[in-house]
Amino acid sequence: MRSRSATEAPEKSGLLKVSCDVPFVVSSRDDPADLSSACEWTAGRPDSCSADPAVGARAESAATSIVLPIRPRSTWVDGVPLFCLAGEAVLAWNYVGLVAHLDPRVPVYGLQASAEPRTIRDYATRYLAEIRRIAPQGPYQLLGWSAGGFVAHEVAVRLRAAGERVRVVVLATDPEAHAPAPLPADRLVPCPGAGNPAAVGDTTTSAADAAAAINAATAGTVDVTGADLDRLAALSATAARMVRGHRPAWLPGDLTVCIPGRASGGADRLDPGATVRRWRPYVEGAVTGFVLDATPDELTAPDVLPEIARILGTAPLAARTTC
Repeated sequence: MRSRSATEAPEKSGLLKVSCDVPFVVSSRDDPADLSSACEWTAGRPDSCSADPAVGARAESAATSIVLPIRPRSTWVDGVPLFCLAGEAVLAWNYVGLVAHLDPRVPVYGLQASAEPRTIRDYATRYLAEIRRIAPQGPYQLLGWSAGGFVAHEVAVRLRAAGERVRVVVLATDPEAHAPAPLPADRLVPCPGAGNPAAVGDTTTSAADAAAAINAATAGTVDVTGADLDRLAALSATAARMVRGHRPAWLPGDLTVCIPGRASGGADRLDPGATVRRWRPYVEGAVTGFVLDATPDELTAPDVLPEIARILGTAPLAARTTC
């Protein structure tokens, strides 16, 4: 991550016009936004941040299932549900940090990779069934990173065709970019607060050793094996491949795109507005881009999630505008 000097003034959010009259919001993680409504669960207020207990013989079964209930719907969590799609990251654990920056009434679910789908549209069909099972009627919020952004876009197309109101935000998702690379296992299973465990791809580290490091870092709350990590790596490869040749469908309504302001190597991108221009042929309404001071891989990092939450809070719910 690029550091700033202690004397450097924080950047302020503002509007920047780029070609094609596309509105851009340029923001920095150092912007001191007022992010209230953090969800702080305490034993004295058990309903303040409701969550259902994990069910299954192994803790891993709930943590790596297709639906990750980050903050499930309940009597007290009854807002517009947010569904977070992991893409080639496979697991949606990185989105857990969003609950500290969202209205505590917003239910949050992760949608994770499974062994069944092979294409973007297959994934959209699978995820749409889960979304409708959890929330049979809208409105809905969708958030997807990389390949997950394409799936979120396709799910939004189908929901809007059914007359539903949907807010859709995609992260580091570009219709003309190269297909993403599969992620190494040490990035597929993030361990908040503990750094990354040993990488399975390291010739000195086995999958079993990496799994043991993950289990230790999560204090036994997650139980993964070397076989689990191998399976996750295969799912990441499949999710990355499905982007090749995918042509997005026509989206009625609006789209919000979060664009990394820096390339993977850390250098500033010369033309971040190109991503928005490449989305315009596939979107009927407005395409609004938010340029963030981050690389593509950093868009779900803990210090970027407050900005993502703020963007979700400002993106309007769009109704279907065509039949």
